[in-house]
Amino acid sequence: MGTLEYLDAVKKLIGLTSDYQLAKMLDLEPSNITMYRKRRRVMDDYIASRVADLLKIEELELIAQANAEREKNEEKRVYWEAKAKTARENREPLDVLVADACRRKNRLAGLVGTASKPLEL
Repeated sequence: MGTLEYLDAVKKLIGLTSDYQLAKMLDLEPSNITMYRKRRRVMDDYIASRVADLLKIEELELIAQANAEREKNEEKRVYWEAKAKTARENREPLDVLVADACRRKNRLAGLVGTASKPLEL
């Protein structure tokens, strides 16, 4: 699983339809997201931590994944990949987490919508 999949999960979770919206939400220039997509740049630890917070996953998982993608030294890359994998194995798959969060959000939206309607007798 690469860092781009985490970005896509945030888009799905929040209901964003463009990388421009994602960039603005993360306080980035849209060109940063483009660079991530073209694999010319990997998110820094701060952005990785913010994305992890949005997804409600351990920060180390995404920070380690970003470091693995950024690392040129094979030994260090293997180390970071192992850290990311261990963190990933200790949670539900990302698509399940996002789907559950979306269901909860929709359920809450439905409750809020019904609470504002007058009771019919």
